[in-house]
Amino acid sequence: MENKLNQLALEQYATEYSDLLVKKLFENRKSISGKEVLTEISPKQVGLFVLFNLFRKWKVEMNQLKSPFFNYEDNEVKKKLEELMNLLSQNISISNEDFYPLLKASVESTLVLILSPLKYYQDLVESYEGEAPDINEVDDLRKFIKINSHMRDALLSAWASNYSGDLLFTKAFEGLTEPPEDVSELIGLFNEQLSVEVGVFWLEEESLDFDDTIEEDEQEEAEFETIHTQFSEDKKEILADSLGFDTEQATLKSLITINQKFMFVNDLFDGNSEDFNKVIAFLDTCETKDVILKFINNNYILKGNWHSESPQVKDFLALIDKKFT
Repeated sequence: MENKLNQLALEQYATEYSDLLVKKLFENRKSISGKEVLTEISPKQVGLFVLFNLFRKWKVEMNQLKSPFFNYEDNEVKKKLEELMNLLSQNISISNEDFYPLLKASVESTLVLILSPLKYYQDLVESYEGEAPDINEVDDLRKFIKINSHMRDALLSAWASNYSGDLLFTKAFEGLTEPPEDVSELIGLFNEQLSVEVGVFWLEEESLDFDDTIEEDEQEEAEFETIHTQFSEDKKEILADSLGFDTEQATLKSLITINQKFMFVNDLFDGNSEDFNKVIAFLDTCETKDVILKFINNNYILKGNWHSESPQVKDFLALIDKKFT
């Protein structure tokens, strides 16, 4: 089981946010310029996406230019069209009616980029319909996508190497150690216009049967060392041998998706990829689910570092359950 974005909640918030902001922006003006889009919209990423979507629409229109009389493929014509694009970019003027759908779509895109960067980039790749972006489009992506830019650059590098499908994302993110930017902090930027809590954007999952992780009267003292001293590579090999670990059994490492990895590192391990990797390596040496649950209970739940009802913890526990089924 993996956390799912609540699309209805995203659309509803984007609508309410856009309604309020458009009313504010067009209270004393009939149109808005590109400079005003960038300076008067918070978070700034929303304004950047407004312009990004606008330029992509313009390029689609330009690519449709065909004529039996004029050669739009001529290099000099293309150069002049590019000059026209640059000139128009400095003279943007969008009416209230045309601005609203651009803004709403940009709010949704920004929320997805914050909450689930992998999904955003998957959707972005799909929008290119199997084609890799050309050098000008790469420049645009770098110019207009500023949140989780390290993931953006990793994707663009893999994309340029002609990877595609699932392999594209595997190659792009497999060596990435820096976690996504802090979700709560980024979502907080929306509060200036319309207050929101991160939790509303995730679908509620059914409660999992892990009562033994939170019922103190059923707890047994587990003899585990702290995370930072327990999990050296030497001890990991010894534990695997002594516990008779079944190498054919599914490992937690293999069950965790790229999207989940970023979520767990960011939300459960305070952005520390090294701690995350060490803990997963250790848990994969544990022979029974009971041992794992006691470890999580003693080291995270009881210490208050993890909240047992949080979607992230439920997702983590679901993977443990899957590992032993």
